[in-house]
Amino acid sequence: MGDILETHLERAEDALARNDGEGALGHLLEAWKECRAAPLIALIQRLSDHLVADLTPLNESMALYWHAQGRHVMDLPRVLKTLLSAVTRHRAPLPGGTLDWLRRLFPADPRMVPVVLASARFLKGEQEEALRMHNAVLIYVEPPYDVEPLRELRARLPRNLGREAERLDTVIRRGEGWEPPVLGAGAQERCEVLVAAVEARIAVKARSSVTREALLARVYASPEDDAARRVLADVLLEEGDPLGEFISLQLASEPDTERMERLLELNRARWEMPLGPGLDPKGTRFERGFPVSVLMNTADIPEPPAAWGTVEEVRWSYSGVTSGGQMLNSPVLRQVKSLRGVGGNSVCELKAPSASALQRLSLGTTEGKGLVEVLAALPRLRWLDVSGGEPEFVARCLESSLASTLECFEAHGRVMHIHPLALGPAQSKWSLSLERDAEVPVTLVLEDVRDVEALVPVLRAARRFSSQALRVRLCFEWGLGQTHDSGAEVSALFARGRAMLEAAASAYSRVLWG
Repeated sequence: MGDILETHLERAEDALARNDGEGALGHLLEAWKECRAAPLIALIQRLSDHLVADLTPLNESMALYWHAQGRHVMDLPRVLKTLLSAVTRHRAPLPGGTLDWLRRLFPADPRMVPVVLASARFLKGEQEEALRMHNAVLIYVEPPYDVEPLRELRARLPRNLGREAERLDTVIRRGEGWEPPVLGAGAQERCEVLVAAVEARIAVKARSSVTREALLARVYASPEDDAARRVLADVLLEEGDPLGEFISLQLASEPDTERMERLLELNRARWEMPLGPGLDPKGTRFERGFPVSVLMNTADIPEPPAAWGTVEEVRWSYSGVTSGGQMLNSPVLRQVKSLRGVGGNSVCELKAPSASALQRLSLGTTEGKGLVEVLAALPRLRWLDVSGGEPEFVARCLESSLASTLECFEAHGRVMHIHPLALGPAQSKWSLSLERDAEVPVTLVLEDVRDVEALVPVLRAARRFSSQALRVRLCFEWGLGQTHDSGAEVSALFARGRAMLEAAASAYSRVLWG
């Protein structure tokens, strides 16, 4: 045991020398598995508290997310921070389900013990399920733990509580019978060196904490201010924080790309943590040292933390997200210029669209009362993409002030058909592309003659964007599908469609077919 223990302690010492606090914590936890000595447990708790101090908390609602994405070494202390706060604030024990979730999701860890004991102080006799899970977690982690709160709990319980009272007695006996291991001279010396290194790290950060927090607040409040970022980078470099180097590299006129990628590989998860939960861990893009584009794994974040102040683009991994309005109304997201994959209902929830910084918007759905009016009220909106939009909705957009303010408008849709099967599939696609500076500003692509009638109003409304030139791409041939047996109805459909399309196109100065 001694050699393995000292190896882990040595690696923790090396990690701290490299300013890798999380790596050091990981090695200390491995050392704890070898020897549960009190000095080692105290060191783990001290370093963990230091590392988690500036991080946003996490809650049990992220369980499914963790199962899908994997966990970070700082996830547990962030969760424990939330749970301890809940116990203290409500003066109530943690529910049994929460403790069961904690035990199932994370490996045994000495940092669980203070939270479970704090919760146990508020347990009552009728909360048998909660008592069962408090016992289960302490059995899972194993001693050492303070038995005094457990003795007090046992004295409060009814005598006839039965099995769980007996299990609590077992937990107490195990704690009382624990014989703390004594560290060997070499391990003890390394622990003392580690304690000194951790305390020195804490002291350095404490001395600059006011300056650091003030500079971070400036960055979040005025993300365009590079001066604040440069000063912050210097402060962080003095603390040995790799974020300082990363900020400096991204601000450099000729950055070391390879070094930046290496720093990001090692620290991405921690640098994303100030944004809170709900993000795809591989979907964040950094610029000038901070996140500017994020990929969501959840529909909404009710109260985005201050770190969202640097974010300019929010993307959803599935289109047409039906919530998100709550976070979009947060003043913290005032710098967001681009939304991708958001639903129309979320946009309609904007409380002050006239004050929005949105410039680019990709809609996954067009649901939402008054959506066109809200879009037209966005003063900086220049690029709009609509997926699955009805032709009627697109026409209404182009009949609004959007026709004169947008620089680019893309619309894509599908149409279901009930016309004769002789004309092919029951579903077809169409698209409209408007680009103000293009040689041909308006392009319409049609797959099926049956779509012409629905899209002629769109083509007419598009003249308000530009009547200079139109390109019509037909993915069918006039008369294709007609047979002797298809009848007069199909022949009339082709004739009417062609006439309507040519009439609508005639309003443009130049028309390109094909």
